[in-house]
Amino acid sequence: MSDPQIEKLLIVQDRDVALQKIEQELARIPQERNALEANITAEQANIEAARQALKEKEVERSEIDTEVKAKESAIARFLTQQLEVKKNDEYRALTHQIEQSQQEIAELEEREIELMLEIDTTREAFEAEKAIIEARIQEQTKQIAQLGERENNLKASVDEAKANVEAARSAADENYLGHYDRVKTLCKRPPYVAQIEAHKCGGCHLRVSNEVSSGALLAGEPHFCDQCARIVYA
Repeated sequence: MSDPQIEKLLIVQDRDVALQKIEQELARIPQERNALEANITAEQANIEAARQALKEKEVERSEIDTEVKAKESAIARFLTQQLEVKKNDEYRALTHQIEQSQQEIAELEEREIELMLEIDTTREAFEAEKAIIEARIQEQTKQIAQLGERENNLKASVDEAKANVEAARSAADENYLGHYDRVKTLCKRPPYVAQIEAHKCGGCHLRVSNEVSSGALLAGEPHFCDQCARIVYA
């Protein structure tokens, strides 16, 4: 490389790229934080859904218990009425109601036993899964805190990187800088200043013309890839 201004542009480019990487990493942090917060919200919703499912079973069991007690009271009432009736058909009707209520109580108690087993199994599974989920939430909360620390560090690094870019730019020729800034607007990604190797641009990797290839050996003015318009040097 025979052009000292190209050397200075390469320093500008290195510091530009370093700044871009910091800014890109900084821009990703809110997305990462939002993703972690969304995961935590979903985890908490899973815990609440499991807790609600367990609560519903416990409510059903309580309702069955209440219903059993109501039917037992009804049976006691029917037995009292049997002592008071004088007609056989009324006595038989009360006996039928007592037997029906006893059958319903037996079915309810069977369901209550099933529910008790389900509640025990569900509660055991809930507590185990809850512990796992809460551990994940704790880890994700820790990651959010670490993101905050990294964000603060990157913000400080941005200021330093910008100062480094400005220092490098102040040492470069304004004409070369103008072309460099133009190339930055044309090219989506670095390098903006690329070396020619085997007659190919180091930016787009396409062959450059012989005129560009030979001109890149000369100092005094910038030369450009005739494919991608990057500044090139040999």
